Amino acid sequence: MEAQTRIYTAYRRVGLSGVEVYGHVGYYPEERKMGRLFRVDAEVDYRIEAVEAAPPIDYRHIADLIRELFSREGTLIEHIAERLAYAIMERWDLVEKVRIRVHKVHPPVGILAESAYAEVELSRFRT
Repeated sequence: MEAQTRIYTAYRRVGLSGVEVYGHVGYYPEERKMGRLFRVDAEVDYRIEAVEAAPPIDYRHIADLIRELFSREGTLIEHIAERLAYAIMERWDLVEKVRIRVHKVHPPVGILAESAYAEVELSRFRT
């Protein structure tokens, strides 16, 4: 029986869940003027070639990107989620997939709702 050569690619997932940030984001001008609380979930899948002592992706850098995006006024949480996903993909070349969910806490929808959310998932295409 012939010995088989096995080739593996290792993937890891890191993330932040329930990051609370205040921002001036909303479709209506009064939402942007008043501001509100948002929660952000970020999942980052990346490939590794070898196990390293220090993590290649630091959660603090993801938190910094979230903080930076919410420091500016925005119109839609969909836009914020997409910008964050692209920023993470651009910052770390080893990232294969990103999933971002932005929750607008207690949205003004005429009924009590914990949150409204938008989710974006990006995958890297390699040639």
